[in-house]
Amino acid sequence: MDRESVQRLMNHFLAAYNEGDVGHLDHCLHPDYRHPNPAVERGIGGMRAAVSRWAASVEDLSLTLDDLVVEGDKVVARMTFSGRQVGTILNIPPSGNRFSVGLIDIFLVEDGLFAQHWDEMDLLGLHRQLGALPA
Repeated sequence: MDRESVQRLMNHFLAAYNEGDVGHLDHCLHPDYRHPNPAVERGIGGMRAAVSRWAASVEDLSLTLDDLVVEGDKVVARMTFSGRQVGTILNIPPSGNRFSVGLIDIFLVEDGLFAQHWDEMDLLGLHRQLGALPA
C-alpha cells in the first residue's frame, strides 16, 4: 500500500480518538478488524467500544503520530498518547492526573484497510503517571 493511502487511514484512526468520533473508524478499519486484546470484540464494533471507553475516561485525549513506516502490507506507527485521567483506566481509579506515554502499533492492511494490529504501550509509565505505582 502506498504511503499517501496509509496516511489517509491513519488520519481517520487518529481522528476517532482526538475528536471522540468513532465514525472515523468506518473509513480506516476492515469490517472484520482484529484487536490483540481478547477482551475487545472482533470487528469495527469492538474498536468503537474501546475508543469510546478511552474517550470517556480521558479528558483532552490526544493521539499524535510521531513516525510512520510503510512496508508492503504492514504499517508501523509510533505515537504519543496523552490526556488527563477522569475515569477508570485499566482498573486504575480516576486520579485527575495528566499523562503522556509512547506507543507503537503495527497494523496489517487487507483490502486497503487496517485489518489487525499489535500494540506496545508504555504501561509502566502510564501506571506511574496515574499514581498506581510509585515514581
